[in-house]
Amino acid sequence: MSEGRRALSPRTLTVIGVAGVLVLALGGRSGVAALSPIADQVELDLPLDGIWLALVGAVPPIAYAVAAWLTPRLVRKTNLEMVALGVAAVTGAAHIFRGYAPNYLGLFVGTVVLMLGVGVLNVILPGLVKLYAPARIGLLTSLYSTMMAISTAVPPAVGLLLANEFGWRLSLASWGVVSLLAIAPYAVLLPVAMSRSAEEKLVAPVDAPQGSVRVGRSASARAIMLAFAVSGFTAYTVFAVLPKILTDHAGVSVELAAIALTTFSIMGMPMSLVIPNLAVRPGWSGRLVVLAATSGAIGFLGLAFTPGFAPLLWTVLIALNTLTFSMSLALIGARTATHQMATELSGYVNTVGYLIAAIGPVMVGAIHEITDSWFVPLIVLAIFATVLLPAAAVLAKERTIEDELRDAGF
Repeated sequence: MSEGRRALSPRTLTVIGVAGVLVLALGGRSGVAALSPIADQVELDLPLDGIWLALVGAVPPIAYAVAAWLTPRLVRKTNLEMVALGVAAVTGAAHIFRGYAPNYLGLFVGTVVLMLGVGVLNVILPGLVKLYAPARIGLLTSLYSTMMAISTAVPPAVGLLLANEFGWRLSLASWGVVSLLAIAPYAVLLPVAMSRSAEEKLVAPVDAPQGSVRVGRSASARAIMLAFAVSGFTAYTVFAVLPKILTDHAGVSVELAAIALTTFSIMGMPMSLVIPNLAVRPGWSGRLVVLAATSGAIGFLGLAFTPGFAPLLWTVLIALNTLTFSMSLALIGARTATHQMATELSGYVNTVGYLIAAIGPVMVGAIHEITDSWFVPLIVLAIFATVLLPAAAVLAKERTIEDELRDAGF
Protein backbone atom coordinates (compact mmCIF):
# COMPACT_ATOMS: atom_id res chain seq x y z
CA MET A 1 0.00 0.00 0.00
CA SER A 2 1.31 3.47 -0.91
CA GLU A 3 2.32 6.14 1.60
CA GLY A 4 -0.53 8.34 0.33
CA ARG A 5 -3.13 5.70 1.04
CA ARG A 6 -1.75 4.98 4.51
CA ALA A 7 -1.89 8.69 5.34
CA LEU A 8 -5.47 9.22 4.19
CA SER A 9 -8.42 7.02 5.11
CA PRO A 10 -11.00 6.10 2.45
CA ARG A 11 -13.51 8.43 4.10
CA THR A 12 -11.03 11.31 4.06
CA LEU A 13 -10.26 10.67 0.40
CA THR A 14 -13.96 10.75 -0.39
CA VAL A 15 -14.51 14.02 1.50
CA ILE A 16 -11.55 15.71 -0.19
CA GLY A 17 -12.56 14.35 -3.60
CA VAL A 18 -16.15 15.56 -3.23
CA ALA A 19 -14.97 18.98 -2.00
CA GLY A 20 -12.68 19.21 -5.01
CA VAL A 21 -15.54 18.45 -7.39
CA LEU A 22 -17.79 21.11 -5.86
CA VAL A 23 -15.15 23.86 -5.73
CA LEU A 24 -14.04 23.09 -9.29
CA ALA A 25 -17.66 23.25 -10.47
CA LEU A 26 -18.30 26.51 -8.59
CA GLY A 27 -15.50 28.21 -10.48
CA GLY A 28 -16.34 26.54 -13.76
CA ARG A 29 -18.78 28.72 -15.69
CA SER A 30 -18.17 32.16 -14.18
CA GLY A 31 -16.05 33.21 -17.15
CA VAL A 32 -18.90 32.55 -19.58
CA ALA A 33 -21.20 35.15 -18.03
CA ALA A 34 -18.68 37.61 -16.57
CA LEU A 35 -17.84 39.67 -19.66
CA SER A 36 -21.05 40.70 -21.43
CA PRO A 37 -22.67 42.62 -18.49
CA ILE A 38 -19.60 44.91 -18.24
CA ALA A 39 -18.88 45.16 -21.98
CA ASP A 40 -19.61 48.90 -22.02
CA GLN A 41 -16.92 49.53 -19.41
CA VAL A 42 -14.43 47.23 -21.16
CA GLU A 43 -15.07 49.09 -24.41
CA LEU A 44 -13.72 52.29 -22.86
CA ASP A 45 -10.27 50.65 -22.86
CA LEU A 46 -10.53 47.93 -25.51
CA PRO A 47 -12.52 47.77 -28.79
CA LEU A 48 -15.25 45.30 -27.95
CA ASP A 49 -18.26 46.29 -30.01
CA GLY A 50 -19.91 44.55 -32.93
CA ILE A 51 -18.07 41.62 -34.42
CA TRP A 52 -15.43 41.57 -31.67
CA LEU A 53 -17.95 40.89 -28.92
CA ALA A 54 -19.64 38.31 -31.16
CA LEU A 55 -16.32 36.50 -31.67
CA VAL A 56 -15.77 36.30 -27.91
CA GLY A 57 -19.33 35.00 -27.49
CA ALA A 58 -18.78 32.28 -30.10
CA VAL A 59 -15.79 30.81 -28.29
CA PRO A 60 -17.46 28.65 -25.56
CA PRO A 61 -19.21 25.85 -27.52
CA ILE A 62 -16.32 25.48 -29.99
CA ALA A 63 -13.73 25.43 -27.20
CA TYR A 64 -15.81 22.95 -25.21
CA ALA A 65 -15.98 20.56 -28.17
CA VAL A 66 -12.23 20.77 -28.87
CA ALA A 67 -11.35 20.31 -25.19
CA ALA A 68 -13.76 17.38 -24.88
CA TRP A 69 -12.05 15.60 -27.77
CA LEU A 70 -8.61 16.07 -26.20
CA THR A 71 -9.41 15.43 -22.53
CA PRO A 72 -9.81 11.62 -22.48
CA ARG A 73 -6.42 11.33 -24.21
CA LEU A 74 -4.88 13.62 -21.61
CA VAL A 75 -6.43 11.64 -18.74
CA ARG A 76 -5.10 8.36 -20.18
CA LYS A 77 -1.57 9.74 -20.13
CA THR A 78 -1.87 11.13 -16.59
CA ASN A 79 -4.88 10.78 -14.26
CA LEU A 80 -8.07 12.63 -13.36
CA GLU A 81 -6.60 14.43 -10.36
CA MET A 82 -3.58 15.76 -12.25
CA VAL A 83 -5.82 17.07 -15.02
CA ALA A 84 -8.16 18.63 -12.42
CA LEU A 85 -5.24 20.36 -10.73
CA GLY A 86 -4.07 21.66 -14.09
CA VAL A 87 -7.56 22.92 -14.94
CA ALA A 88 -7.79 24.80 -11.63
CA ALA A 89 -4.42 26.48 -12.21
CA VAL A 90 -4.98 27.29 -15.89
CA THR A 91 -8.52 28.64 -15.51
CA GLY A 92 -7.51 30.70 -12.48
CA ALA A 93 -4.59 32.20 -14.40
CA ALA A 94 -6.76 32.79 -17.48
CA HIS A 95 -9.31 34.75 -15.43
CA ILE A 96 -6.55 37.00 -14.11
CA PHE A 97 -4.95 37.37 -17.54
CA ARG A 98 -8.28 38.40 -19.08
CA GLY A 99 -8.72 41.04 -16.43
CA TYR A 100 -5.37 42.65 -17.14
CA ALA A 101 -5.10 41.97 -20.89
CA PRO A 102 -3.42 44.95 -22.60
CA ASN A 103 -5.52 44.74 -25.79
CA TYR A 104 -8.37 42.91 -27.48
CA LEU A 105 -6.09 40.14 -28.73
CA GLY A 106 -5.02 39.42 -25.16
CA LEU A 107 -8.64 39.38 -24.02
CA PHE A 108 -9.57 37.00 -26.83
CA VAL A 109 -6.64 34.64 -26.16
CA GLY A 110 -7.43 34.66 -22.44
CA THR A 111 -11.06 33.81 -23.23
CA VAL A 112 -10.04 30.93 -25.51
CA VAL A 113 -7.70 29.47 -22.85
CA LEU A 114 -10.36 29.90 -20.16
CA MET A 115 -13.05 28.19 -22.23
CA LEU A 116 -10.72 25.32 -23.13
CA GLY A 117 -10.14 24.86 -19.41
CA VAL A 118 -13.87 24.84 -18.75
CA GLY A 119 -14.28 22.32 -21.58
CA VAL A 120 -11.80 20.00 -19.87
CA LEU A 121 -13.63 20.51 -16.59
CA ASN A 122 -16.93 19.53 -18.23
CA VAL A 123 -15.42 16.18 -19.20
CA ILE A 124 -13.61 15.24 -16.00
CA LEU A 125 -16.35 16.08 -13.47
CA PRO A 126 -18.47 12.96 -14.19
CA GLY A 127 -15.34 10.81 -13.98
CA LEU A 128 -14.37 12.35 -10.64
CA VAL A 129 -17.89 11.75 -9.33
CA LYS A 130 -17.70 8.11 -10.44
CA LEU A 131 -14.30 7.77 -8.75
CA TYR A 132 -15.01 9.45 -5.42
CA ALA A 133 -18.77 8.95 -4.92
CA PRO A 134 -19.87 5.91 -6.99
CA ALA A 135 -22.76 5.22 -4.62
CA ARG A 136 -24.00 8.83 -4.66
CA ILE A 137 -23.83 9.73 -8.34
CA GLY A 138 -27.29 11.32 -8.46
CA LEU A 139 -26.76 13.41 -5.32
CA LEU A 140 -23.28 14.65 -6.20
CA THR A 141 -24.26 15.37 -9.80
CA SER A 142 -27.15 17.46 -8.43
CA LEU A 143 -24.79 19.36 -6.19
CA TYR A 144 -22.08 20.03 -8.74
CA SER A 145 -24.47 20.95 -11.54
CA THR A 146 -26.11 23.40 -9.11
CA MET A 147 -22.67 24.85 -8.37
CA MET A 148 -22.19 25.32 -12.11
CA ALA A 149 -25.60 27.01 -12.36
CA ILE A 150 -24.61 29.36 -9.54
CA SER A 151 -21.30 30.13 -11.25
CA THR A 152 -23.28 31.18 -14.33
CA ALA A 153 -25.98 33.15 -12.49
CA VAL A 154 -23.86 35.17 -10.04
CA PRO A 155 -21.30 36.98 -12.27
CA PRO A 156 -23.75 39.19 -14.22
CA ALA A 157 -24.96 40.90 -11.04
CA VAL A 158 -21.91 40.68 -8.77
CA GLY A 159 -19.49 41.36 -11.63
CA LEU A 160 -21.26 44.60 -12.50
CA LEU A 161 -21.12 45.74 -8.86
CA LEU A 162 -17.41 44.96 -8.71
CA ALA A 163 -16.80 46.77 -11.99
CA ASN A 164 -18.66 49.87 -10.80
CA GLU A 165 -16.73 49.88 -7.53
CA PHE A 166 -13.24 48.72 -8.52
CA GLY A 167 -13.11 48.76 -12.33
CA TRP A 168 -13.74 46.12 -14.99
CA ARG A 169 -10.24 44.66 -14.83
CA LEU A 170 -10.47 43.61 -11.20
CA SER A 171 -14.05 42.43 -11.82
CA LEU A 172 -12.96 40.02 -14.56
CA ALA A 173 -9.83 38.89 -12.71
CA SER A 174 -11.57 38.27 -9.39
CA TRP A 175 -13.35 35.13 -10.64
CA GLY A 176 -9.97 33.41 -10.81
CA VAL A 177 -9.88 33.17 -7.00
CA VAL A 178 -12.54 30.44 -6.90
CA SER A 179 -10.78 28.40 -9.57
CA LEU A 180 -7.44 28.67 -7.78
CA LEU A 181 -9.03 27.38 -4.55
CA ALA A 182 -9.59 24.05 -6.30
CA ILE A 183 -5.82 23.51 -6.50
CA ALA A 184 -5.66 22.58 -2.80
CA PRO A 185 -7.79 19.40 -2.72
CA TYR A 186 -6.22 17.98 -5.88
CA ALA A 187 -2.72 18.73 -4.66
CA VAL A 188 -3.54 16.60 -1.60
CA LEU A 189 -5.06 13.82 -3.73
CA LEU A 190 -2.35 13.74 -6.38
CA PRO A 191 0.09 11.34 -4.60
CA VAL A 192 -2.74 8.85 -4.10
CA ALA A 193 -3.78 9.28 -7.71
CA MET A 194 -0.26 8.61 -8.96
CA SER A 195 -0.15 5.39 -6.95
CA ARG A 196 -3.58 4.32 -8.23
CA SER A 197 -2.62 5.05 -11.84
CA ALA A 198 0.50 2.90 -11.54
CA GLU A 199 -1.53 0.00 -10.10
CA GLU A 200 -4.17 0.29 -12.84
CA LYS A 201 -1.54 0.11 -15.56
CA LEU A 202 -0.06 -3.02 -13.98
CA VAL A 203 -3.47 -4.69 -13.76
CA ALA A 204 -4.74 -3.71 -17.21
CA PRO A 205 -1.93 -2.24 -19.30
CA VAL A 206 -3.62 -2.83 -22.66
CA ASP A 207 -7.38 -2.80 -22.24
CA ALA A 208 -7.95 0.07 -19.82
CA PRO A 209 -9.55 2.34 -20.58
CA GLN A 210 -11.85 1.69 -23.50
CA GLY A 211 -11.18 4.10 -26.37
CA SER A 212 -13.59 6.93 -27.04
CA VAL A 213 -13.96 5.79 -30.66
CA ARG A 214 -15.45 2.55 -29.38
CA VAL A 215 -17.72 4.37 -26.91
CA GLY A 216 -19.71 5.87 -29.77
CA ARG A 217 -20.69 2.37 -30.88
CA SER A 218 -22.80 1.91 -27.76
CA ALA A 219 -26.52 2.65 -28.18
CA SER A 220 -26.72 4.06 -24.65
CA ALA A 221 -23.73 6.33 -25.29
CA ARG A 222 -25.43 7.70 -28.40
CA ALA A 223 -28.70 8.18 -26.47
CA ILE A 224 -26.95 10.09 -23.67
CA MET A 225 -25.11 12.22 -26.26
CA LEU A 226 -28.41 12.99 -28.00
CA ALA A 227 -30.00 14.06 -24.71
CA PHE A 228 -27.03 16.32 -24.01
CA ALA A 229 -26.98 17.75 -27.54
CA VAL A 230 -30.68 18.60 -27.71
CA SER A 231 -30.57 20.38 -24.35
CA GLY A 232 -27.56 22.42 -25.47
CA PHE A 233 -29.12 23.16 -28.87
CA THR A 234 -32.23 24.50 -27.17
CA ALA A 235 -30.36 26.46 -24.49
CA TYR A 236 -27.90 28.21 -26.82
CA THR A 237 -30.69 29.05 -29.27
CA VAL A 238 -33.06 30.38 -26.61
CA PHE A 239 -30.39 32.58 -25.04
CA ALA A 240 -29.62 33.99 -28.49
CA VAL A 241 -33.10 34.63 -29.90
CA LEU A 242 -35.88 34.37 -27.28
CA PRO A 243 -36.09 38.12 -26.53
CA LYS A 244 -36.37 38.90 -30.26
CA ILE A 245 -39.01 36.21 -30.76
CA LEU A 246 -41.09 37.57 -27.90
CA THR A 247 -40.87 41.22 -28.94
CA ASP A 248 -41.20 40.67 -32.73
CA HIS A 249 -43.47 37.60 -32.94
CA ALA A 250 -45.43 37.73 -29.68
CA GLY A 251 -45.57 41.51 -29.45
CA VAL A 252 -44.64 41.66 -25.77
CA SER A 253 -42.66 44.43 -24.12
CA VAL A 254 -38.89 44.41 -23.81
CA GLU A 255 -39.34 44.14 -20.04
CA LEU A 256 -41.51 41.02 -20.29
CA ALA A 257 -39.06 39.49 -22.78
CA ALA A 258 -36.26 40.06 -20.25
CA ILE A 259 -38.37 38.43 -17.51
CA ALA A 260 -38.99 35.44 -19.78
CA LEU A 261 -35.26 34.97 -20.44
CA THR A 262 -34.56 35.28 -16.72
CA THR A 263 -37.25 32.66 -16.06
CA PHE A 264 -35.62 30.35 -18.57
CA SER A 265 -32.26 30.82 -16.82
CA ILE A 266 -33.63 30.32 -13.31
CA MET A 267 -35.32 27.06 -14.31
CA GLY A 268 -31.88 25.50 -14.56
CA MET A 269 -31.41 25.72 -10.81
CA PRO A 270 -34.28 23.50 -9.57
CA MET A 271 -33.78 21.10 -12.48
CA SER A 272 -30.11 20.64 -11.58
CA LEU A 273 -31.14 19.81 -8.02
CA VAL A 274 -33.95 17.37 -8.82
CA ILE A 275 -33.27 15.72 -12.18
CA PRO A 276 -29.96 13.88 -11.52
CA ASN A 277 -31.44 12.08 -8.51
CA LEU A 278 -34.42 11.00 -10.58
CA ALA A 279 -32.29 10.02 -13.59
CA VAL A 280 -30.36 7.33 -11.69
CA ARG A 281 -33.51 5.69 -10.29
CA PRO A 282 -34.75 2.58 -12.12
CA GLY A 283 -37.33 3.40 -14.78
CA TRP A 284 -36.95 7.17 -14.67
CA SER A 285 -34.50 8.06 -17.44
CA GLY A 286 -36.91 7.13 -20.24
CA ARG A 287 -39.75 9.06 -18.60
CA LEU A 288 -37.59 12.16 -18.24
CA VAL A 289 -36.69 12.05 -21.93
CA VAL A 290 -40.39 11.85 -22.90
CA LEU A 291 -41.20 14.74 -20.55
CA ALA A 292 -38.40 16.87 -22.01
CA ALA A 293 -39.34 16.15 -25.62
CA THR A 294 -43.08 16.75 -25.23
CA SER A 295 -42.65 19.86 -23.07
CA GLY A 296 -40.22 21.42 -25.51
CA ALA A 297 -42.41 20.66 -28.52
CA ILE A 298 -45.52 22.09 -26.84
CA GLY A 299 -43.63 25.19 -25.72
CA PHE A 300 -42.24 25.98 -29.17
CA LEU A 301 -45.58 25.25 -30.87
CA GLY A 302 -47.31 27.47 -28.33
CA LEU A 303 -44.95 30.32 -29.19
CA ALA A 304 -45.47 29.66 -32.90
CA PHE A 305 -49.29 29.55 -32.96
CA THR A 306 -50.42 31.53 -29.88
CA PRO A 307 -47.36 33.60 -28.91
CA GLY A 308 -49.22 36.27 -26.98
CA PHE A 309 -51.47 33.89 -25.02
CA ALA A 310 -49.05 32.81 -22.29
CA PRO A 311 -45.43 33.61 -23.19
CA LEU A 312 -44.11 32.78 -19.72
CA LEU A 313 -45.85 29.39 -19.77
CA TRP A 314 -44.32 28.60 -23.17
CA THR A 315 -40.93 29.67 -21.82
CA VAL A 316 -41.21 27.33 -18.82
CA LEU A 317 -42.17 24.40 -21.06
CA ILE A 318 -39.24 25.14 -23.37
CA ALA A 319 -36.94 25.26 -20.34
CA LEU A 320 -38.09 21.73 -19.43
CA ASN A 321 -36.64 20.59 -22.76
CA THR A 322 -33.20 21.29 -21.26
CA LEU A 323 -33.70 19.02 -18.23
CA THR A 324 -31.78 16.34 -20.15
CA PHE A 325 -28.56 18.31 -19.58
CA SER A 326 -28.29 17.44 -15.90
CA MET A 327 -29.87 14.04 -16.63
CA SER A 328 -27.10 13.19 -19.09
CA LEU A 329 -24.41 14.24 -16.59
CA ALA A 330 -25.84 11.79 -14.05
CA LEU A 331 -26.17 8.99 -16.60
CA ILE A 332 -22.51 9.32 -17.62
CA GLY A 333 -21.62 7.97 -14.20
CA ALA A 334 -24.62 5.72 -13.71
CA ARG A 335 -24.29 3.86 -17.03
CA THR A 336 -20.56 3.14 -16.75
CA ALA A 337 -18.73 0.64 -14.56
CA THR A 338 -15.45 2.54 -14.04
CA HIS A 339 -14.22 6.11 -13.77
CA GLN A 340 -12.08 5.52 -16.87
CA MET A 341 -15.11 4.67 -18.97
CA ALA A 342 -17.06 7.56 -17.42
CA THR A 343 -14.33 9.93 -18.61
CA GLU A 344 -14.30 8.38 -22.10
CA LEU A 345 -18.08 8.64 -22.33
CA SER A 346 -18.02 12.21 -21.03
CA GLY A 347 -15.49 13.15 -23.70
CA TYR A 348 -17.65 11.64 -26.44
CA VAL A 349 -20.87 13.23 -25.16
CA ASN A 350 -19.31 16.68 -24.75
CA THR A 351 -17.49 16.65 -28.09
CA VAL A 352 -20.43 15.71 -30.30
CA GLY A 353 -23.01 17.38 -28.08
CA TYR A 354 -21.40 20.82 -28.10
CA LEU A 355 -20.77 20.69 -31.84
CA ILE A 356 -24.49 20.07 -32.38
CA ALA A 357 -25.43 22.72 -29.80
CA ALA A 358 -23.29 25.35 -31.53
CA ILE A 359 -25.32 24.88 -34.74
CA GLY A 360 -28.59 25.93 -33.08
CA PRO A 361 -28.36 29.75 -33.03
CA VAL A 362 -26.75 29.84 -36.48
CA MET A 363 -29.39 27.58 -38.04
CA VAL A 364 -32.33 29.37 -36.45
CA GLY A 365 -30.90 32.75 -37.39
CA ALA A 366 -30.43 31.64 -40.99
CA ILE A 367 -34.00 30.31 -41.24
CA HIS A 368 -35.29 33.59 -39.83
CA GLU A 369 -33.33 35.57 -42.42
CA ILE A 370 -34.61 33.40 -45.27
CA THR A 371 -38.27 33.40 -44.20
CA ASP A 372 -38.33 36.85 -42.56
CA SER A 373 -40.46 35.24 -39.86
CA TRP A 374 -40.06 33.56 -36.48
CA PHE A 375 -42.90 31.10 -37.18
CA VAL A 376 -40.87 28.68 -39.29
CA PRO A 377 -37.84 28.62 -36.91
CA LEU A 378 -40.20 27.85 -34.03
CA ILE A 379 -41.72 24.92 -35.94
CA VAL A 380 -38.22 23.62 -36.68
CA LEU A 381 -37.31 23.92 -32.99
CA ALA A 382 -40.48 22.03 -32.02
CA ILE A 383 -39.58 19.23 -34.41
CA PHE A 384 -36.00 19.14 -33.15
CA ALA A 385 -37.26 18.81 -29.55
CA THR A 386 -38.90 15.51 -30.50
CA VAL A 387 -35.60 14.11 -31.83
CA LEU A 388 -35.07 13.08 -28.20
CA LEU A 389 -37.83 10.47 -28.21
CA PRO A 390 -35.87 7.48 -29.63
CA ALA A 391 -33.39 7.91 -26.77
CA ALA A 392 -36.15 7.09 -24.27
CA ALA A 393 -36.46 3.48 -25.42
CA VAL A 394 -32.69 2.95 -25.35
CA LEU A 395 -32.15 4.49 -21.92
CA ALA A 396 -35.11 2.57 -20.48
CA LYS A 397 -33.08 -0.65 -20.92
CA GLU A 398 -30.62 0.68 -18.30
CA ARG A 399 -27.55 -1.10 -19.64
CA THR A 400 -23.94 -0.06 -19.03
CA ILE A 401 -21.68 1.06 -21.85
CA GLU A 402 -19.26 -1.77 -21.09
CA ASP A 403 -22.00 -4.41 -21.42
CA GLU A 404 -23.18 -3.05 -24.76
CA LEU A 405 -19.66 -2.87 -26.17
CA ARG A 406 -18.91 -6.38 -24.93
CA ASP A 407 -22.06 -7.77 -26.54
CA ALA A 408 -21.14 -6.02 -29.78
CA GLY A 409 -17.72 -7.64 -29.78
CA PHE A 410 -15.65 -4.60 -28.84
